[in-house]
Amino acid sequence: MRRQYTFTLGGVFSLVVFGLAGCGSNNSLPSTVVVELPDGTTVVADQGAGVAELANSSWNFIRTAGDAQGLPFATISFNADGALDAFDNNTMAQDILGSSVLFDGSRHTTSMEGLEYAASTFGAATNDGTGFAFEGRFTAFFFGLVVGEGEAGAMGTFDPDDPDTITGTFSFSMEITVPVEIPGANQNESFPFVAQRVRN
Repeated sequence: MRRQYTFTLGGVFSLVVFGLAGCGSNNSLPSTVVVELPDGTTVVADQGAGVAELANSSWNFIRTAGDAQGLPFATISFNADGALDAFDNNTMAQDILGSSVLFDGSRHTTSMEGLEYAASTFGAATNDGTGFAFEGRFTAFFFGLVVGEGEAGAMGTFDPDDPDTITGTFSFSMEITVPVEIPGANQNESFPFVAQRVRN
């Protein structure tokens, strides 16, 4: 019997997954994505595009609403170009993706035999540098076949009084269709967050 599972996470700090240039064509990931910024403008972001203000930094992302408010849901790191590098200490769909999620455009194994994912990222900043957005795109593979796709999103602004603090909303959505049950795959969340810098 064939079953369908869907999980989603949404947000105001459009968090996009950035991958290696050229990897998208191999893993069904787009080369560009339209990203909406906090000021209401939109930008066509290339795969791997980053935000200079986030270069070589890591942030604890903390829920500020709901049952898990006050708890970090991931430590998010950015590379030298300010592009999303990884989720560490990840709690989003952890039973499937694991505690570390890489956004390098390459395929990675999951906790389920035969299930892999590839994630790529796209980001941009507002003209005045006070806000930014990222969108992450995922493709899921089951024994090499594409069985699903998803998006992670976050849109945020820097605290004008504290450059080590970001506020915004986080989101994530993915739909996977495979012939076996995936425990914990059904998720649909969107919540505000605050992020605190832990490395610069």
